[in-house]
Amino acid sequence: MQDLFYSFKDNCGIGLIANIRNQPSRKLTDDAITALSRLTHRGAVAADGKSADGSGFLFSMPDAFMRDVAKAHGHDLQTKFAVAMIFFTKENQKQIFTDICTQNDLKVLFYRSVPVNTKILGVQAFVTMPEITQAFVVPASLMTHTRFSSYLYLTRKQIENTIGYKDDFYIASFSDRVIVYKGLVMSNSLADFYADLRHPLFATGFAMFHQRFSTNTLPRWALAQPFRTLAHNGEINSIEANRYNARVYTEDADSPVFTKEELNKILPILQPATSDSGSVDNVFEYLIENGKDFFKAVRSMFPPPWQNLPKVDSKIRAFYEYTSTNSEAWDGPAAVNFTDGRYLACVMDRNGLRPAKYIITKDDRLLIASELGVLDIPEELIEEQGKLNSGEIIAVDTRHGKVLKNEEVRSFLKESQPYERWLHEHQIYIVEHVEENFIEHSDYVYENLMALQRYHNYTNEVVESIIQPMGNEGKEETGSMGDDTPMACFSNIQRNFTDFFRQRFAQVTNPPIDPIREKLIMSTSVTIGARGNVLKEIPENA
Repeated sequence: MQDLFYSFKDNCGIGLIANIRNQPSRKLTDDAITALSRLTHRGAVAADGKSADGSGFLFSMPDAFMRDVAKAHGHDLQTKFAVAMIFFTKENQKQIFTDICTQNDLKVLFYRSVPVNTKILGVQAFVTMPEITQAFVVPASLMTHTRFSSYLYLTRKQIENTIGYKDDFYIASFSDRVIVYKGLVMSNSLADFYADLRHPLFATGFAMFHQRFSTNTLPRWALAQPFRTLAHNGEINSIEANRYNARVYTEDADSPVFTKEELNKILPILQPATSDSGSVDNVFEYLIENGKDFFKAVRSMFPPPWQNLPKVDSKIRAFYEYTSTNSEAWDGPAAVNFTDGRYLACVMDRNGLRPAKYIITKDDRLLIASELGVLDIPEELIEEQGKLNSGEIIAVDTRHGKVLKNEEVRSFLKESQPYERWLHEHQIYIVEHVEENFIEHSDYVYENLMALQRYHNYTNEVVESIIQPMGNEGKEETGSMGDDTPMACFSNIQRNFTDFFRQRFAQVTNPPIDPIREKLIMSTSVTIGARGNVLKEIPENA
């Protein structure tokens, strides 16, 4: 019964607002607060009018504010510093955090209790609220100074694996580039809950925001979004296979950033008891922290439809075909905002069943949200507006101050490596040899065929109604009838081993899809063979 309550599927409201050059301003912070407050309708509310599914912000680091806080605690921050946003739930956790930071040559300058207003919380949020604390951390050696971001990731994973996840301990963010403020708070009350967000010095260059609507799970502080790299609207319907595959391709990965010893400290990358969105965040963060290009990481996880679309550029088709040999799509419906601190992107999965509208302004701002109207922008300031369709992406490079459209990202991906040549040299297409398999039929003749069929529980009904039509017409028969057959575990008759397994579907109101009627966005093709190293682009991976 507990699994019924804790099955994770999300359907939420998301958005981001950015100065395309990441120039911080207090106005941008205020605009983000306004935009999030207008997504209240996208989250459930309890009878007390206060308890919510959770909401949050991911900000570019508010440098001036954090330096002011440090000065008030008697510290002048050096050029490189990081702030961890931590949800402590037990006394010993703080000491473990400090000890592992010290082991990795990171110095914890001080801890700060984040000022909050608990009066606005509902009963459930108040009872489960962790001790929300910030840790100010600086590099303590030459090595950690030169690899600061990597050591922050390594250290956080070690801390998480040491403390575990059973007591709701959680590090919302631990970065030198971004910081997350989130919780089980109504979206129109989050800025009143966190006093920091009202401070005049809290100026940011971009903000990602999220209002959670948890359809099949009880809300938890750790599951409010954004996560450390993303905010997600939708569900990942392929989540079980995605998680299994993630475990497989991280076991023997060879990283250009971390040593084998360091990788072993990072593993496992998937946080247990998290949501589908949380698993996406775990894997995406793992890829970019191990040196994978931001756009290739996004597109390896959320590719557009490409197998069955007519007139697809052969080079971009080659990129996705190469990528599919070592990665698999995390299929939605999903609209996802991603960031690594430099790039921000919004991507639609190949089904395209979640909304994402964007506005580019003449004063160098980009706004993306689940709907228009989250921010009042004078019409004379709007340079361009539109929406993302199935499989499309829009991004901004804050270092160069440029908005990147779908075609520009495609152009970069297809020209970055000679994927067509790699595939030609290393991949074998079974369809080219399919006729050879039917030249000689002697290996299909079995004297004991009837006994084998009975042994494997193939009845006359299965052969005549299912297998024979599939052989004759190349497709499954369609039919509709009542099914009074008992489940295998309750049957008095010996049943086939596979009858004991049932497919579990996402229990939300997504329209059904199939590879015949929706051929353009679906494919039944699979790649068979050994997986290569997902962290490196080499010809042999094809």
